[in-house]
Amino acid sequence: MRVYCNNEKAELSGIEPKIGSRLDYIYDSMFELVAEFESSKVTIIGDYGLQPAAVDSFCIGNTNALSYELKTRDGDFKGEVNGRITVVNFDAVLFIKEFELALEGTDDLYLGHLFLGMKTTLPRFETGPEISRNFLSSSSRSFGGQAIGIRRKPLDTFAVNFPRITQEERETILNYADTVLNIEPHIIDPYYEARDKFPPMYVTLDSDVGMTKRNENRFYYSASLSWQEAR
Repeated sequence: MRVYCNNEKAELSGIEPKIGSRLDYIYDSMFELVAEFESSKVTIIGDYGLQPAAVDSFCIGNTNALSYELKTRDGDFKGEVNGRITVVNFDAVLFIKEFELALEGTDDLYLGHLFLGMKTTLPRFETGPEISRNFLSSSSRSFGGQAIGIRRKPLDTFAVNFPRITQEERETILNYADTVLNIEPHIIDPYYEARDKFPPMYVTLDSDVGMTKRNENRFYYSASLSWQEAR
């Protein structure tokens, strides 16, 4: 399981968004707040200044682009946009001072999220994760018994158990949780070998980090985590 929360945010330029929109919306925590453009072909330039950024992964989310091309001095990476969130993992860590992100579609483009940074790999979770949906709509009854309420978008949730993890894996989970707490939205890729069944999600950590010392001589633990979709 991989999580993408350590985003290296660059100074952005290259194209002016539509009036009323801003380029830095792609770094905003609200996933559905998008940078809008007046073209079906867009190039965004990112500059990290004097200090190179270490990155091993790239994600874009909530866009109507059909294809992307990320250009760096260490190579070009291009492909098709795949679903609501597209995740690309590099073969090695890149140290980049600047990049160009070219997006192309058929209509005026928008982009809601850009991630360039270092991923965190969590232990493999137990078979049978819990996938559910939280309904946030409020419901009540009128005087005559008619059901009434306010409709709100439901939020997907995802929960897993780690039945037997090492001390090192425990520290990885704790460090990740300390980074995001329960307030920092980020991308998780629960099962990258089967993204058709477990697509990447934009979420917040939605639970305390439960850790139980197993009844064994060595230091093994069991743990559980859950997430809720962030929009």
